Amino acid sequence: MSKTKLSKAAANRAILYSEEARDRLMSNINVMNNNVNYQFIGLKDPSYNRYLELSESMQTMLKQIGDRMDAVATYCRQVIKWIDAYNEI
Repeated sequence: MSKTKLSKAAANRAILYSEEARDRLMSNINVMNNNVNYQFIGLKDPSYNRYLELSESMQTMLKQIGDRMDAVATYCRQVIKWIDAYNEI
């Protein structure tokens, strides 16, 4: 049977990576949104309106990915607490 070794250092790295990835994702969403809106400012085309709907849907999904990255960081914090509690025994 294999063993899985948990470490606070690995959990802290996972927290750091997930927070960094979430921050970059949110930043890129904002940059993309601003660039597209700037390029098409004042355009009143039905296809552009459809693009905006799809873009909003995509941004919602990307934000859900960001939320899952937050969940990873939360789980890793719980692992660290568990490791600390286990080491106190």
